[in-house]
Amino acid sequence: MCGIAFESQAEGKDLFDNQQAFRSEQALITVGIRSNVYTYQVHNLGGAPIVGFEVPQFAAYNFQTPDGWEMDISGRAFRAWSGSPDAGIAPGRTAEFSMRVSSKGAVLGQGRAELKIASGRTIELPDVWCPIAEPRSHIALVAGVILAIVLFHSLILILRKRRGRESGVTA
Repeated sequence: MCGIAFESQAEGKDLFDNQQAFRSEQALITVGIRSNVYTYQVHNLGGAPIVGFEVPQFAAYNFQTPDGWEMDISGRAFRAWSGSPDAGIAPGRTAEFSMRVSSKGAVLGQGRAELKIASGRTIELPDVWCPIAEPRSHIALVAGVILAIVLFHSLILILRKRRGRESGVTA
């Protein structure tokens, strides 16, 4: 499902079970997450076409843009742009961008989305939902908890063995 949608997210309809809207004076981005697919619905609230879209990404693939848009997925950003203002997101219209995220260390995070206007201006929306690399502190925490469980389990087994021997000697 790609291309320009004609329904306005400003009407308050929930399109996804897990979604969040991010608004500026000139644009509204609704981010929906279903399974491992991040979908960005960009609604133009301004007076000039939106001709560029950029959002951070990690471990993503299967990028989708509206018809007539080009994209660059190198690095840590999903960038897309229209070839001309006519192919951009017209005022009052909505377009959809999406990406599928692998489970190799990507987690839900926040990043800055940038939308380019035909006039050359940039709209920045901070803290938009996007896939980010799992922080190393989380990995270390999980490893530490697993180690603590193994040690605690070993301690319980040792104490049970001792009690079994002590009860066997006194009987």
